[in-house]
Amino acid sequence: MRFLLSCLILLITLPVIAQEEEGPWAVGPHFAFSIPSSDFANVSGTGEGLGGKLLYRLPSNPAIAARADLTYLSYGEKRQDQYLGGDPYPYLVTTRNESFQLTIGGNFTKQFGRWSFYLAPMGGLYIYRTVVSVPELYYYYNIPASETTESYTKLGYNINAGFMVDINLGPHLDFSVKYQRIPGALETTVETDGGGQEFTIESDAEDFVVSLGVVFFLKQ
Repeated sequence: MRFLLSCLILLITLPVIAQEEEGPWAVGPHFAFSIPSSDFANVSGTGEGLGGKLLYRLPSNPAIAARADLTYLSYGEKRQDQYLGGDPYPYLVTTRNESFQLTIGGNFTKQFGRWSFYLAPMGGLYIYRTVVSVPELYYYYNIPASETTESYTKLGYNINAGFMVDINLGPHLDFSVKYQRIPGALETTVETDGGGQEFTIESDAEDFVVSLGVVFFLKQ
């Protein structure tokens, strides 16, 4: 919620700055939709969330920029009733799978009039975790009841391609598609024939992320 409020503040305040001369910095909030190619790290099905990008364009060549992305994704929430501590009434227990992704890299842009097409190879940290919480304990008794039951941190990389279009209102509309690969995030348990022994094989996981947002070029 705090991140969403920050994005709204950016949307309201940054166009006012657009009357000044452009500087090398640009920032952009966006909505993100994740489409994993397989189940991994407790992730199953599609995810959605919010993200932001930060760009620093080289003064000598604005088509080349250093870039950092931060994205939060939620892969849905499961709810079930459970009896806790001998209480005769069940409590609603929620289980949420989520991901925080921080990547850095280069951003290369080719401009055609109001349209700018870009390609960005990036890499960084991919954090996946499962959070179990009991909302009623907080709502009725002001007791924080939330616990991270599983957490995975992996290094990964992605290729991001997209375009921006200047709508003559200050911000640029931004659309991108990202292919991500997270080495060792997909684990498969295999049982040996006749021996009854199990072992785990790690393989790479793949993810596709579609993003839609705006980019503001900060002014000097």
